[in-house]
Amino acid sequence: MNESNVDKSGRTVKTARTTFRVLDEVTARERVGVTELASALEMSKSAVHRHLATLVAEGRVEKHDSEYRRSLRETESVDLAFAVVEALKELGSATPRAVAAAVGRSETTVSHYLSWLEGKGYITRQGDEYQNGLKFLDIGERVKYGTGIFDIAAEQVDELAEESGELALMSVLEHGQNVLLYKSHGADAIQTSHEIGLREPLHCSGLGKAILSELPRERVERIVDEHGLPAFTEHTITDREDLFGELDRTRERGYAIDDQEAKPGIRCIAAPVVIEERGLYGAVSVTAPQSRMKGDRFEESLPELVTGAANVIEVNAIYV
Repeated sequence: MNESNVDKSGRTVKTARTTFRVLDEVTARERVGVTELASALEMSKSAVHRHLATLVAEGRVEKHDSEYRRSLRETESVDLAFAVVEALKELGSATPRAVAAAVGRSETTVSHYLSWLEGKGYITRQGDEYQNGLKFLDIGERVKYGTGIFDIAAEQVDELAEESGELALMSVLEHGQNVLLYKSHGADAIQTSHEIGLREPLHCSGLGKAILSELPRERVERIVDEHGLPAFTEHTITDREDLFGELDRTRERGYAIDDQEAKPGIRCIAAPVVIEERGLYGAVSVTAPQSRMKGDRFEESLPELVTGAANVIEVNAIYV
């Protein structure tokens, strides 16, 4: 190698090292301007501009107005963005420090994500605190109506609540869990912690067991392998074969029973709703205190109301 090539190689290495110094300095800050970088690195502004242009072109750094920050795709995976959103869901409204503590990352990194999510409209900022924004409501509503049966189901669940006087629910299967889609309160309905969008295991509720009863055994096995059979009360089914026995009885009856398996003192009757052409598995239910759900009401009248509502949803869905 001749002397000119050696000199050229040396300059290339030096340039690369300087570029990485600039990148490290940007990474250490949430946002930074050229003047601040030039001062910290003891470089001219024009030199800093050249290195930043290279980093922006390579997707390592993002430019926002007159400031720079490291690209999200470089610093973290998309998992952290969702971890921040989930943390805000639990915290409600929180400072970057509180969110950082919740997700176990540095405040600088979390501030970067909060700023990015705010810019995309997914979260909002009030003073020093952030919270999830209404853009999630738009997404959720579109997903809900995207099931294709929401209007039909809501109408039947409202009628079920009115006729029974109790709490009526509609849920669907997603990722091996029971997801609450809609609820309606009758005149005597109990107040529960059931929130729209609530996710819970399938084995512990009438809604979940009604759904499981319609699935092939192999799929139920996979769901149990992934989510287990945790106990919520002393009555919860925690044995795999006991669960399959209960699913057999559910298919024979045409409806599922939750006898204080999810919450003490609460009973539930649920019937499956299956729209096979859409691959949709769901269920409707009536939930009430044990004291009001017994005798003929528990064994005949409420099961008839619930299975009737499920059947109407299935039939009407054919014509939607």
